[in-house]
Amino acid sequence: MKTFLRKTLSLFLAFTLLCSLGLSAAASDALGEDLTSENTLLNQKTQLSTNVFWSTAYSDLRTENVITYEPNEDVTPIVTYGGSLTARTTVTAAARALEAQGYRVVAGINGDFFNTSNGLPIGLLVSDGKLLSSDGGYYAIGFRDDGSAVIGKPSLSVSADLGYALADSTGYTAEVVRTIAGVNKARVSTGGIYLYTYDFNDRHTTGNTEAGVDVLCTIVDGALSIGETATLRVDQVIEATSATSIGPDQVVLSANSLSSTYYTDALRNVPVGNEITLTITAGNEDWNDVVYAVGALYSLVQDGAVVSGLPSGTNPRTAVGVTADGSVVFYTIDGRRSGHSIGASLTQVAQRMIELGCVAAIGLDGGGSTTITVTQPDDTTAATINRPSDGSERAVTNHLFLVASNEPTGRLDHFYVQADNAYVLAGSKVEISAAAVDTNFIPMEDEDYDLDASDGELDGNILTTPREGGEITVTASSGRREGSTTVYAIADPTDIAIRNASGTVVTSLNTTLGASTQLTATAAWNHISLKADAEAFTWEVSGSIGTIDETGKFTASAPGTGTITVSAGGQRISIPVTVSGTVSSGGVMAVEDFEGSTTIFRGTGSNMDFSLNHSADTVRMGSGSAKVDYTLTETGASQGSYTSEWRASNSTDIDLNTYTALHMWVYGDGSGNQLYLLYSNGTKGYLGQLVTTLDFTGWKQVTVSLTSEYFEIQGLLVQAPATWTETGTVYADTPRTGTIYIDQITATASGTPDTAVPEITLTAGGDTLTATVADAVDGILPQSSISVTWDGADQTFTYDSDTGALSTTLISDGRPHRITVTARDASGNIGRASYDVPTSADWVPSFTDTQDYWAASYVDFLYNAGITTGYDDGTFRPNDNISRQQFAVMLFRYLGLDGSQYESVTLPFADTASIGSYALTAVKALYTEGIISGTTGSDGKLYFNPGGSLTRAQAAAMIGRTQDKGYATVELTFSDAASIPSYATFYIQTMAAQGVISGYADGTFKPGSNITRGQMAKILYTLM
Repeated sequence: MKTFLRKTLSLFLAFTLLCSLGLSAAASDALGEDLTSENTLLNQKTQLSTNVFWSTAYSDLRTENVITYEPNEDVTPIVTYGGSLTARTTVTAAARALEAQGYRVVAGINGDFFNTSNGLPIGLLVSDGKLLSSDGGYYAIGFRDDGSAVIGKPSLSVSADLGYALADSTGYTAEVVRTIAGVNKARVSTGGIYLYTYDFNDRHTTGNTEAGVDVLCTIVDGALSIGETATLRVDQVIEATSATSIGPDQVVLSANSLSSTYYTDALRNVPVGNEITLTITAGNEDWNDVVYAVGALYSLVQDGAVVSGLPSGTNPRTAVGVTADGSVVFYTIDGRRSGHSIGASLTQVAQRMIELGCVAAIGLDGGGSTTITVTQPDDTTAATINRPSDGSERAVTNHLFLVASNEPTGRLDHFYVQADNAYVLAGSKVEISAAAVDTNFIPMEDEDYDLDASDGELDGNILTTPREGGEITVTASSGRREGSTTVYAIADPTDIAIRNASGTVVTSLNTTLGASTQLTATAAWNHISLKADAEAFTWEVSGSIGTIDETGKFTASAPGTGTITVSAGGQRISIPVTVSGTVSSGGVMAVEDFEGSTTIFRGTGSNMDFSLNHSADTVRMGSGSAKVDYTLTETGASQGSYTSEWRASNSTDIDLNTYTALHMWVYGDGSGNQLYLLYSNGTKGYLGQLVTTLDFTGWKQVTVSLTSEYFEIQGLLVQAPATWTETGTVYADTPRTGTIYIDQITATASGTPDTAVPEITLTAGGDTLTATVADAVDGILPQSSISVTWDGADQTFTYDSDTGALSTTLISDGRPHRITVTARDASGNIGRASYDVPTSADWVPSFTDTQDYWAASYVDFLYNAGITTGYDDGTFRPNDNISRQQFAVMLFRYLGLDGSQYESVTLPFADTASIGSYALTAVKALYTEGIISGTTGSDGKLYFNPGGSLTRAQAAAMIGRTQDKGYATVELTFSDAASIPSYATFYIQTMAAQGVISGYADGTFKPGSNITRGQMAKILYTLM
């Protein structure tokens, strides 16, 4: 039923609007200017606050999630870990395990820092009252049965009365008592006695690989709990040379053979069957009744003040703190994601925790480990609500959760009301959802309610916000039970932008007569992106070049120039528009791309050799170009004309009558000679049109105006520049021989070359990947210009050549996969977009030393694809420098080359005999394909240096040579860009534009630094 509501808000001036919308302009001393705040009651006395700030120092956003928990009988803190202490799991996987046990996961965050080589937490771990890991001298937070918390240093002391006495040299007899160096910690050679439990690792052993003395015991009384004692019965005394197995009710006291005899002899002399008394005490008795605890590396806040000397660096962070009234604050801030959140320093987090009321706080593991999951009031399972900086959750050592009962009561408590967007451009529509929540905070189905709004217009659950803007409260109610949300409608945005179909900001538009271009507008207010319907904007076009409808669809109806303007509130933005040509299909035609085995240039030459070239360094678009070797000979009068020409005929009948210009790429030789295009105007053959003077080296795109009504390409001519005098023609004394290259000849109706790459937008949903392909000049591209690959292999797809819409199938087996859509326009420009299929929560990398490595998924992908291998000991050694022959093998496999085609190749390297047999075929192939080359030694000979390391610049150039040319390029802004060798500059520019290669956090590229195996894995993966 459609309902019209009485409007309660009027027009606001900027300051009035700011205040009435509740958008605070006050700054957080810790994080910056407050932008938005969204609060959600998750369960009894447990609230989530998601807050966004603007950092003026970084001109970027910060996004935090805060859980405030007041201890109560309905919600309980709990600490979890994997199947063992060395096993790592994601927060989501741990939440699923709790849900399987019948809990409702209210919220959860990642826990302690851990040793990345073995997964062990660095500090304390107590779960269900059992001490699983000693504190190691670090900080911790502990929870009692009632949910109250203690925070600080536990300062645990664990001692073992070994149950027998020894007499010293004076004859005095005393009980043998020894201090335990660590509980479930990696044993240090000279560290003393360590205690291991069944939970230490998945194999349920001590994990030791060096000789030592192990005392295997059964727990017969008590428990391994803080403030308690346990009685152990000695089952065996073992002179161990390897790991000792541990049963569910057993523990092992273990000392390395290299330790002092004070410890080893004490264990060797324990009588089998004897009883050992184990005592666990804390430096503060407040820890005695802790049932759950998790350790932390850093203390952030003590006695309400920031701890000094904290490490610097802006990163994702996780923290937990306690307020003066006993409430607990669980905190995360995302980082390393520009446009979402840049992160914070530990000092800033400490300041923020104080702002949140904490008198004590500690820093948990951060960076890629920072994760927070919650169960929203309208859901039954937990979901991650932050954006982990690795792109997916990292498996971590332990986790801190708040859990509650998952049993529904069926008694309505309140409604959870949401808007699909809380901040909108005034006049836009918002979808409202409401869920009934019972007294246990479990969502209820089929509960009727009424929906009301304080302003705007409701049609069912769709709210159309008022054009004048304001704060709209939407309430769901049934009887005396209700819930509400607030929508902020902004009448005056601070920023608007015009974008194309792929979402890229458009600053100008070049199109052709009859073409239609869908534009969209976006709006922001005070750095907050606003949901904005097309109807909330006003579009205008000037210059009598076409029309634009209310959705931003521009249709070009006449050649010329004009502007398109979009406005909302007091903001307006305009872009220049050029409509050209009288032809359809974008007004661009590919005349010759030199990619095939024949070209439009054929026939015989006069002192000119015309051939196809596939050397990457002398190709500008695609993988082929024309190589033109010329010799100028004297002809004509006494002074002569120095010319060289190639007479050619068109292989096909190419009609250029409707085009105004030809464009081609020319690789100049710096000779100063002149390049002409020979053509026929329909009545005369072999007329000359100057293309360019060859006074440059390297690639340059040149334009030839088609001034003739009829223009048929006939050939090429190179000649020395001529000066006409009264006594005759004088030809410049230029080099009489040279080599130039020509690539990608196109014809345009506009007279302007197209250098913009096609835009591709990907959207993944379920088992389908959809894409839109758009080209600002060519319009909708034909299907023959589109390709889709899955892990580098061609994949079938459907494509609508009327709309540019594409779809293909996504199949996930839990392992890393990459799907890429590539589009090539008539001018040879190439656009690409890739989607990384998420790995499953239980995915474990194949190599033992990449399980916490930033490039683990890239390494695994290449390993499973047979492109790279590891070492016999199960490691990949990602930080090792890659040798030149290892590089050759990886690149050879990546390209999928047929080694049998290169067996007969003779390499020119003086050190060919030093190339490993496993790499010889790969080196032959890559040398033949022009991808790798040697270096000249002091003796003048060419060397490959197979065992030598490869620099980042060398690797970039070699990898770049494997790609077709035509991708976008960017200007390099690295602080050391000037030191990048010229041979590598172009390849780094294009791979940086594609996101394949990047620099370091300090703004450098380090072209001369060695490239590692892990870096190489990422580059090859990203190129897929």
